[in-house]
Amino acid sequence: MDARDILLSYPFWSKVERADGCWLWAGSRNKNGYGVFWIAGKRVSAHRHSYELAKGPIPEGKHVLHKCDNPPCVLFEHLFLGTNADNVVARDRKRRQAVGENNGRAVLTAALVAEIRALYATGEYTQKELGDKFGVSQPRISYIVNYKSWQAS
Repeated sequence: MDARDILLSYPFWSKVERADGCWLWAGSRNKNGYGVFWIAGKRVSAHRHSYELAKGPIPEGKHVLHKCDNPPCVLFEHLFLGTNADNVVARDRKRRQAVGENNGRAVLTAALVAEIRALYATGEYTQKELGDKFGVSQPRISYIVNYKSWQAS
């Protein structure tokens, strides 16, 4: 029996659907699709646990990231360490962040953003006046008219 066989004999793996490609956590998942379970009264992320079983402790401040970009995957060969900044860069590069009116907290729509920009371009409205008119703050209007947010609009 080699090290991989010993590792895979651990009870954790009974909750994993092994297939070609990703190995998917078959137990509970959180709202983002990541596997979760409980050990000694503590909630544990399945992909982090898989990493620790196969590769050792996770250093303080590090995240366990997926090469496969598949949240329920726990195949340790698909997992690697990174920083929060690495995770954010990957998220943005892969366009996994809801933006514009697809963001559940968005107050404006693409059409309203276009209207704000058109009104501001006339020179007849201040950013404060537009903020009051559309129910958002002056800094939010500044971000919109300077294309720091809603870039694709």
